[in-house]
Amino acid sequence: MKVTGLQVFWMIAVMDLGMTLIMTLTPSLQAAKQDIWISFLVAGGIALLITLLVTKVAPLYPGQDLIRFSQAIMGKWFGGMIVVIYFVQWYTIIPIVLRQFSDLVQIMLLQETPKLPVILIMVVLITYATYSGGIEGIARCSEVLGPIILLMVILVMVASIKDLDAKNLLPVFVDSGMMGIFMGAAGPASYLGHAVEYLMLASFLNQPQKGAPYAYWAVATASFFTLVAGAMAVATVGVNLTPKMWYPFFEMSRKISLFGFLENFDAIAIVIWVASVFIKLSIYMFVTCYGTAEFLQVKNWKNMVWFVAPVVTVFALFPKNVSQATGSYLLNYWVPVALPVNMLGLPLLLLIVGKLKQKKSQSG
Repeated sequence: MKVTGLQVFWMIAVMDLGMTLIMTLTPSLQAAKQDIWISFLVAGGIALLITLLVTKVAPLYPGQDLIRFSQAIMGKWFGGMIVVIYFVQWYTIIPIVLRQFSDLVQIMLLQETPKLPVILIMVVLITYATYSGGIEGIARCSEVLGPIILLMVILVMVASIKDLDAKNLLPVFVDSGMMGIFMGAAGPASYLGHAVEYLMLASFLNQPQKGAPYAYWAVATASFFTLVAGAMAVATVGVNLTPKMWYPFFEMSRKISLFGFLENFDAIAIVIWVASVFIKLSIYMFVTCYGTAEFLQVKNWKNMVWFVAPVVTVFALFPKNVSQATGSYLLNYWVPVALPVNMLGLPLLLLIVGKLKQKKSQSG
């Protein structure tokens, strides 16, 4: 299985863009208020730092993924512990995103539809994509859907320009302060930090040595558009209302009315969300199945699909409501644990120890 650098760009960009637009604006607005654009600027910087770390670690052991080189660098036991920490991330993020997806569909579209059928439809789709196409099939989907998603985001932004009121972005730095800005940056940084999956994707690149620039541009692109979208949401809806909304980007798109008859642009936002969720979940399903099979030394990684799919479906039913699925997971695990440990701390540790081992072997 091989993918191109451009496909890696679209996979990371789509994973970062759709989820960050929809799921992180509200907590960031509550912390940073009208200074949300500064928070997203900080978040983009953190995400680029994550990208720097993972693109420096992956080339240390060309052709190997996180499962293998973590044990090569840290030894069997410590490396195995690192892999288990990433398994916690993978096995929890899939059911949470599934639940967020079903809750949003229920709130925005199908109020009377039970959650389970919505979850099952998406599970069937990502299972089929993972089993039939593997990472190559998912990469091709990203290459097709990625430009469409980006064009739709641009369309919503351009159509919203006439509703902007720049005064809503003032005053700068007065109401939030440094602490508020950094608190507002934590959520977006953790969602933009999906470049950490490069540790698994790099081994599938047909030209691994040229993969880093594509990862950087993917993160930079997603960071730029989420920054602009966050600022536009505040400028359009106002700083008093947006922090109280679950999905400010949808509300901004609902206010669009062109020429007196072009309306309901929120349908475009929903398409952006669904396509992004599909790509993100498919990538995580593949990474989880492939990584688990490699860790447990299962010869055919596709067999793990029939274990992972039922497990994540059951886990997706655990959260009691949308607040628990979104807020609790973000505040109790994703930001305080996954961001500093999985995305920053462990890649830095692997980079330092890996470089020291390389120098030692060269000197020896």
